[in-house]
Amino acid sequence: MEKSIKLVAFDMDGTVLDSKLRLPKGLFEMIESHPNVKFVVASGRQYYSLLNIFNPIKDKLIFISENGGIIMEKDKVIHIMPVPDDKALEVLDLVSEDKGIYPVLGCEKTSYIENPPEYVMNDVAQYNVRLETVDDIKSVVGKDNILNLALYCHKRAKDNILPKLADISGDLKAVLSAESWVDVINANVNKGNAIKVIQEIFGISPEECVAFGDYMNDYEMLQNCGESYAMENAHDEIKKVAKYIAPSNDDEGVMQVLKKIL
Repeated sequence: MEKSIKLVAFDMDGTVLDSKLRLPKGLFEMIESHPNVKFVVASGRQYYSLLNIFNPIKDKLIFISENGGIIMEKDKVIHIMPVPDDKALEVLDLVSEDKGIYPVLGCEKTSYIENPPEYVMNDVAQYNVRLETVDDIKSVVGKDNILNLALYCHKRAKDNILPKLADISGDLKAVLSAESWVDVINANVNKGNAIKVIQEIFGISPEECVAFGDYMNDYEMLQNCGESYAMENAHDEIKKVAKYIAPSNDDEGVMQVLKKIL
């Protein structure tokens, strides 16, 4: 790779984290030893979940959380694109009859879920460090910026959630982000558009950027970076859009590639 890399963006789950949710050895040292490179953590997770993982080096990172709904640097908001409250209520109405679907409102200050069973709560809490249970999730709408309306259905998100959202407002879009998750976000929000915002702020061209991803919510991010890697364990559509295939997340594929290109 001849060109100089000025920005590295990576997804979390299924990409930089292994299947036991561990970061690769040496990642923090890699980031600290390249102060002229912007490292971007790009995830569907809540910002505070990412902060919890990267706290020792948080000031050396830019965080794209909630799939691009908000961009943070040094605890300051760089960019935010919330879901309109009325549209969030429409989505909640669409899925309210199905007791196997559990909506999570990912808001700017915290996330909310309506009294879930323990197995759902355990999964949701992995991605949301700040999480409150409520008796009526609709009662929360209007109290804070909604960045992401995440819908959980155990192992059946594609078949059970997406069909119900076929007619959602054009202001919104539904993205399959994992086997059990569909994220409903502002139609203009994705990790790729968030990367564009960062590129414009810092005067970095797409050709100077490298991105790593594994699932459909990484699609636009890979498109908007000149050097793009799908993990070996990635969704087939992600492998099609990426320029290269990296070793799997369990083989520390992100680190293997970074050691070669930086």
